[in-house]
Amino acid sequence: MGVFQLSKGHRTWVRSLHRKKIREKEGVFVAEGFNALEAATQTTRHPIVEVMTDRDHLEAVVDILPDDLPVYECSPSVLAEISTEKTPQGVMMICRRGEVAFSDLDGAPPDTLLYLDRVSDPGNLGTILRTSSWFGISQLILSPSCVDPFNTKAIRASAGAIFTTDIYQSVNSEQIRGFAERMGYRLVAMVPRGGIPPGEMKKTGRKIVMLGQEADGLSEELTGCADQLVSIPGQGDVESLNLSVAAAIILYEIAK
Repeated sequence: MGVFQLSKGHRTWVRSLHRKKIREKEGVFVAEGFNALEAATQTTRHPIVEVMTDRDHLEAVVDILPDDLPVYECSPSVLAEISTEKTPQGVMMICRRGEVAFSDLDGAPPDTLLYLDRVSDPGNLGTILRTSSWFGISQLILSPSCVDPFNTKAIRASAGAIFTTDIYQSVNSEQIRGFAERMGYRLVAMVPRGGIPPGEMKKTGRKIVMLGQEADGLSEELTGCADQLVSIPGQGDVESLNLSVAAAIILYEIAK
């Protein structure tokens, strides 16, 4: 394993990857922290390209990594300069973004899928990734207007689940409807009110659970084509549940 010093030009390139446009052009993304590092080493879904670490964490990083990966050593101040964290955790990595096609699901359709419509908060998306992984769901489908799942905030909130989940992006409502009809899935729409409680939902058979944008919920088109509407009953005065909390509740009910 080679250990190198991080040059000024290399630092500039790493910082540029904080922008979605550059990440997509380069086909890579940035992940930070030892949880992400350990998760990335246990899968080939998004291969590690290189790792950057400060001197205090160099030995721990070298112990985790395969021998053929380059490691760039730098000072804590330089790591803070290229990090997106307020308090850097001592290690960053660049990963090659693995590509999956929505059509791949035709070959091995799981019983339960999640479809997120226009979700804009990266923290919510990352938390839903983490929650889905906890309940054994390793495929997530995103509508065209969803936030980038390779945003550093989404990756941080996923707690490593970004490396264990196949993410199908830019799948529109027509595609999800066609897939459901073709593959025998029931479309379950989560709505703020007017649906049946999660406990009364039909648990058997294939299902796609659809959750919508934090502010506006699912589009009328998706709600209108759903086979079942589900609402989580509440007794307080707040208008709605946090999206990731709603996802956790419905996935727990399905798991039961």
